[in-house]
Amino acid sequence: MSIGTEVPVADALPLSRGACRVVAEAGANHNNSIERAIEMSRLAAEAGAWAVKFQLYKAGRIASTKSPKYWTDELGTSTQYEAFRKSDHVDYADYRHVADACREFGIVFFATPFDVDAVSALEKIGCPIHKIASGDITNKDLLLELGRTGKPVLLSTGASTPDEIDRAIEWLGSDPTRIVPLVCTLTYPTPDPDGHFARLEEFRRRFDPCLIGTSDHTLGVAGAWMTAALGGVCIEKHYTIDKSLGEVPDHAISVDPTELAEMVRACDRAAVLRGEAWIGIRDSERPARDHARRSLVAARDLSQGHIVQREDFLAKRPGTGMEPWRLDEILGRPLLKALEADDILAEDMIGGMSR
Repeated sequence: MSIGTEVPVADALPLSRGACRVVAEAGANHNNSIERAIEMSRLAAEAGAWAVKFQLYKAGRIASTKSPKYWTDELGTSTQYEAFRKSDHVDYADYRHVADACREFGIVFFATPFDVDAVSALEKIGCPIHKIASGDITNKDLLLELGRTGKPVLLSTGASTPDEIDRAIEWLGSDPTRIVPLVCTLTYPTPDPDGHFARLEEFRRRFDPCLIGTSDHTLGVAGAWMTAALGGVCIEKHYTIDKSLGEVPDHAISVDPTELAEMVRACDRAAVLRGEAWIGIRDSERPARDHARRSLVAARDLSQGHIVQREDFLAKRPGTGMEPWRLDEILGRPLLKALEADDILAEDMIGGMSR
């Protein structure tokens, strides 16, 4: 990859390091209803999601009539074409109603376009961001078209090699200020052993200075904790308002509004919990450092001028005096003042100590 760490992360993306935002991946879970899509957007906004994302496709453009399904469901379809045909009835232009509603709700609207006509429709709507599905990471013409928009792009990378990701970033324009690779496992649902959220760290290293997020297909909300704790800037999660709707296979692996809100809270807290990597004393630790550690304290009453012996001192709390490990330094030295039992020893009480 040709971009380097000297390239600053610009303001082209409404995402930033140190925070993790939730994308409610509504996909086609509206079941061909613009009204339901708007309701999904409203509930996603109420749950605190940063964005709601849909999928724009037509069965005849995305899959051949002979394309085998690579997932299991109970829709009674045998090919991808048949499955997509159930959920491709909404005209692309009609998503403008959803976009308008999202502006009122205060949530970002964007989508995954699966063909260039979808890109054109989204541009007319004023879609601020685009998304590339993992399956299209080698679809050069589509990526070039999205690159020409100059808009930020979230790039899913499920089942991809590093070289394929590099090439996709190049087709999108190689601008790290507007390309966000998403760690992803292209298994629906993803078994926990295949989650591999540790890839976030490798993605940040390899694709620096791009911001990195996840497209999560594991069940439940744990991916939010993992993504934010490992420094991801966003997590995309399949979302529905009713897991029993049917017609679209994604309902079964989606989170509902309650779970979506839980993800938002998890991302907010985990991003704070991640904090900074430097090793040292935090301000909140200083009271405990002073009072939970130990100091040398007099084991009994000791007179001024007494020559210190090992048995003269014990290690007790608080830690505001001379540290216990320094006992060897003071052996054989005189006390400059008398001490009572349990008095805390300070360095200026010992003769011959350099100051």
